[in-house]
Formats: sequence, C-alpha cells, structure tokens
Amino acid sequence: MAFLKFFFGSVGSLVDRIVCVLFAIALAQAPVYIAQYIDVLAGAQMESQKTFDDLEERAAKFDLTLDEFLGRLLNNPDPLVKENAEASASTVERYRKYTEALNALLDSSPWAKPFRLVQYYDPSVNAAMHFEPNVPLTFEGAFYALAGVLIAMLIIGFFRWIFTKIFGRKKEETTPKEKTQSTQF
Repeated sequence: MAFLKFFFGSVGSLVDRIVCVLFAIALAQAPVYIAQYIDVLAGAQMESQKTFDDLEERAAKFDLTLDEFLGRLLNNPDPLVKENAEASASTVERYRKYTEALNALLDSSPWAKPFRLVQYYDPSVNAAMHFEPNVPLTFEGAFYALAGVLIAMLIIGFFRWIFTKIFGRKKEETTPKEKTQSTQF
C-alpha cells in the first residue's frame, strides 16, 4: 500500500501532467481534422459539380429541370440509358449532399463545427483524407487544448476518487472518551 501511496504522490503528479498534455494534444487536433475534412469535402464537391453542371446544361437544351431530365432518362426502357441515368442521378445526389455539408461546416462557428461534422459525417470523405496531425496556433486550437486538459483532470479526479473509495483506509472513529479509557491501562 505504501508503493501505491508513493505512486499517487510524487510519480502520480507526473502521470497527471503527462495525461493532461496528451489530452490537450489530442483535443487540439479537432480543428486540424475539421479543416482537413473540409478541404477534402470541398474537392469532392467540386468534382461532382462538374457532372452536375454538365447534366444541367443537357437538361436546359430540352427545356427541362435537372430532376425532370433524370426522371425521363430513368424511365427509359433501354437498359443502357437507364444505367447511365442511375449513375448520373447518384452523382447529382452526392453533389447536393456535399454542397449541403460543406455549407453547414463553413457557415458554423468554431464551437459548432464538431457537431456539424458529426451531423454531416461521410465515411467516404474520411477515407479520402490523409490526416496529418500538427500543432494549431490559433485561438480555436488553444481552446480545444484547454478543454483536453480539463477533461483529463476530471477523468483523473474521478479515478482517484474511485481508487480511494475502493482501496482507501477506513479510519476508526474513536471518541475522546474511548481514547482516555484505552490510555489508562
């Protein structure tokens, strides 16, 4: 038990500091990750926009909206036309989804971006990313680092509280009267 007391004494405070630094570094990566996710999302949106714009031009030639144009192609009995229409409709849907997600992320405050990211998260965009951690030297990065330290301190405090409840010594409660009786022998 003395070893554990020593560990949570001097060495424990070192462990506390290391854990706090690790949490700070980990949470400071949130704005970095979001920025890189937005970059990849913008690239995917731009690529799908090329097909979207091309399809809109083709629909305009027939005085149709894009949805009407795709609907007519999808209803065509020719399997070749129908298959191409399905691929085009998929690209249009992806473009609309990417545009909505990109606008939501760009228009949100730094504090709302993580929630918007969760709301519009796309695994295919994440798979296209090559995340590179770095140290953000921004107010947003500092805020997330501070949040990481506070979360680490809460977790450490919680586990210390649990540890003392489970392994802590229970002191015998003696009244002053019992102390004087036991010393008289």
